[in-house]
Amino acid sequence: MTGSNRKLSLLLVLAVLGAPAVYAQDIAGDFKQAVDLLQRDHKPEALEMLRKVVAANPSQEQALELWKSTDGQVWLDMLTEQGEFEQLTKRLMSLVGAARRAHKNDPEAIKTLVGKLDSDDVVERRGAVRELSANHGEYAVPAMLPALADSGNDDRRIKMIQSLKEMNTDVVVPLIEALDSDDAFLRRNIAMTLGGIGDARAAGALDRMAAGDADGACQAAAKSALLAVHGSGDACRDLCALGEDYHMRRGNALAEYMYSDVVWNWEGGHLTATPTPRALYADAMSLKTFARALATDSACADAASGMARANAGQVASIEALAIAGQDTAELAPFGDRASIMVCASGGAALDAALSRSVAQGDVGTAVVLVRALGDNAAAPTEGLVAALHSRDGAVSSEAAVAVGKMATAGKCKVGPDVVRTLGEIAGREIARIAFVIDADAARASTVAGALSAAGMMVTVADSGAKGVAMLRRIPGLDVVVLADHLPDITPAQVIDEVRSDTSTTKAPILMLASDPQTAELYGATTQGVLANPSDITPVTAALTGALYVNAHSADHPAGEVRGQILPPDVEVLRTALDPEHEVPTPVGGTDDLATAKAVGYLTVNVKTGVIHANVRTLGFVATKAHVHGPADASAAAGIAGRTSGVFHELTLTADSTAADDFWTLPADTAALPADEVERLWPAADPGPGEPLAGVGPTAVCTPALASGEAAWAQASRPGARSRRRSRVGSASRTSVTGKEGPAGAPPSLGSGAARRLSHPWPPFSRVVSEVRRIPGRSRA
Repeated sequence: MTGSNRKLSLLLVLAVLGAPAVYAQDIAGDFKQAVDLLQRDHKPEALEMLRKVVAANPSQEQALELWKSTDGQVWLDMLTEQGEFEQLTKRLMSLVGAARRAHKNDPEAIKTLVGKLDSDDVVERRGAVRELSANHGEYAVPAMLPALADSGNDDRRIKMIQSLKEMNTDVVVPLIEALDSDDAFLRRNIAMTLGGIGDARAAGALDRMAAGDADGACQAAAKSALLAVHGSGDACRDLCALGEDYHMRRGNALAEYMYSDVVWNWEGGHLTATPTPRALYADAMSLKTFARALATDSACADAASGMARANAGQVASIEALAIAGQDTAELAPFGDRASIMVCASGGAALDAALSRSVAQGDVGTAVVLVRALGDNAAAPTEGLVAALHSRDGAVSSEAAVAVGKMATAGKCKVGPDVVRTLGEIAGREIARIAFVIDADAARASTVAGALSAAGMMVTVADSGAKGVAMLRRIPGLDVVVLADHLPDITPAQVIDEVRSDTSTTKAPILMLASDPQTAELYGATTQGVLANPSDITPVTAALTGALYVNAHSADHPAGEVRGQILPPDVEVLRTALDPEHEVPTPVGGTDDLATAKAVGYLTVNVKTGVIHANVRTLGFVATKAHVHGPADASAAAGIAGRTSGVFHELTLTADSTAADDFWTLPADTAALPADEVERLWPAADPGPGEPLAGVGPTAVCTPALASGEAAWAQASRPGARSRRRSRVGSASRTSVTGKEGPAGAPPSLGSGAARRLSHPWPPFSRVVSEVRRIPGRSRA
C-alpha cells in the first residue's frame, strides 16, 4: 500500500471510528485562551489556538454559546485582524448564525428584552442587548423602531440607537427597509444608526436618501452616514453593485451568518416579514436591491439586466434542486413568477444579463437566460455569441441549440462553429460534473486538466467566496475538489455550504492538499485527499463507489466491519443465496444442501450504466455463476419464483474450492444502455413489498446440479420512496460487512466506458433534432 493510500485509509477509518473523539478538546477553554492571547498581543499563539477551535468542528449550539459568553467587541477585534483571523472568526460566526435562525422570532421574548433596554442598570441593559443579538437579531427591529420615532423621550431613543449599533450587522437589512417610512424623524435616526454600524450594504439606500430626501435634516444625516459606509455618492451604482453581490452570494453581502428566513418590506407604516425559502433568499434580496436601483433611475440598464439575472437565478436554483431529486412543489409559485419575469425583461436586458453571467461563470443562470433569448430573440445576440464560445460545456451547448433553433425558424444562418458544437454535443459521452475550488491557478489547472481528460466537465473557482457563490448554480454537480487553504474563507465554510444545500449535499468532497496535516483535520467531513494534483484516482474512486471504510480488531486484523462509501448514483444490492430460492428447488446430488449458500452483490451506477457483480459461495464448489434477468420490459421472467435467461455470466477469479470460491463480472463488462438502466431501475419506485423491476435471481451451478444449486433471493422494497436522481435499487444498501472479494476486495465497478447524456446538457434527442433541421444539412 502506498503512503497516500495508507493515509486515505486512515482518514476513512477515522471517519467511522469517531474522528471527533480523536480531535476532542475543550472548545470553550481553547476559545477563551485564544481571546486572552489576542488581548495580550500574542497574535501567532492566538491564531494557532483559534485554528484548533475551528478544526475541532464545533456544533452550531457550541458556537452559539461562545457568541453569548463573549463580548461583541471581542468578535469585532478578531474580525478587524483580517487575514486568517478574520476567516476563522467568520467561520465561527457562520455556525452562530445557523443556530440563531432556529429560535429568532419570539415576539413575547423580544418584547420583554426590549423593555429592559430602558433600564438604568448598565449590566442589565448590556445583557438584554447581548441576548437580543444572540437569539433574535433582525426580528427585534420592529419592536425597537417606535423609540427611534419618539421625539418626546430623548433618553430612551438614545439607548435604543446605541443598542441597535451594538447588535451590528444583524439589524441592517430591516433598518434599510425602514428608510422608506414617511416619518422624517424616524428616517433621520435610522440613518444615524446605520452610520454608527458602518455596514456597506446601506451605502446605496443612504446615497439615495442623501440625494433626494425631501427633509434637509435627513439629507444631512445620510451624508454623514455615507462617510462611515464608504458610499460612492451614486445610488444606482452602489445599489447595482450590492444586487450583484447578493446574486453571486459574496461574503460582503451574504456571509453564512447573514442569511435569513424572511425578506423585509415597509408596508402600511411598519415592517413586515415575508417568509422566503433559503434556496431563493439570495436572489430575492438581489431582486429587491435592483428594483430599488431602478426606482432611483428608471433608465439604469444595469438595474434592468440585474433584475433579469436575479429572476433567472431563482429559476436556476429551483432546477438544480429538482435535478438533485428534491421536492420542489412548494417552490413552484416562485419559479413560475420568476420565469414570467425573465421573459418579460426585454431583449436588451436579457442579453446584458447573459453576457455578465457568462463572464462570471454563472452557469445555471446563463443556461436559463440562453433559453429565454433562444425563444424570443430575432437573431443571435452578443450574449448568445459569448455563451456559444463559453468554456463551460452546458452554456455553450445550450447556446448552440438556441442558435440552431433560430436557423430552423429562418431567423439566421449558422456558421461552422455552431454546427460543430451541435455535433460535439450529439456525440458527447459525459456524465460527470466536477467543481475545483483553489486559488493556486497552476494547481487548479492541473487538476482540471486531469479531470477533463477523464471525461468530466470541470468548473474552476479561484476563491472560496466565488466557489460558494457558483456552487448552487452548477446543476447536477457530482464532485467537489477543495483546496485545504483559501485566501478568503476557510475550507470548513465551503464544506458546510456543500452539505447544507440540498442540491449538493451528497456530492463527494476531496481535499486538495498543500499541507497534509491541515487536510487531515477535515478527514471526518471529506471523502479523500489529493496529494498529487495530476493523480485523480481518489476522485474516480469516490465517484464509482470503490471506496470503503472498515474497522479492525485483534480477532480480525484484516477487518471486522466494513461499509461502502457510495456517491448518489451508485447502488449496492446485497442478498443471500440458498437452495430454497432456486427454481426448481434442487434435490439429491453429493452436496449438503442444508449448508449450501452464497452471498452476492450487484453494484450499479444508475447514471452511467456501469455494472459489476460478485458472488462468493460457501459450503460447496461452483462450476458456473450467472446474473439472470428479463430480456426486455415485456418479460415477466426474473421475479421471485420465476426463471429467466442469463443476464450476465460471472467468471471465476480463484481456484474453485469450498474455501475459496469467488465469482465476478469481467472488468471489461460493457455498461448498460440508458433505456435498460431505466427499465431495471425505474424513476418511480414500486410500492412497499412489490418486487423489483430489475435483475432477477442469480444462479450458482455445481457439478451435481447443473441447473443451479443456490439462487439469489428476490429483494423487495421496505417502503416506497420518490426520487429523480438517486435511485435505490434494493432494500439492502451500503454498510456491508465481511469479505466480498479476494482478500477483502470491495464490490468494485466494471470498467465499461459507455456513458449517457445527463443534465445539464441539452437532451440528446433535442440536439439531434436541431442538427437535422438546420437548412442545407443532411437529415441522415
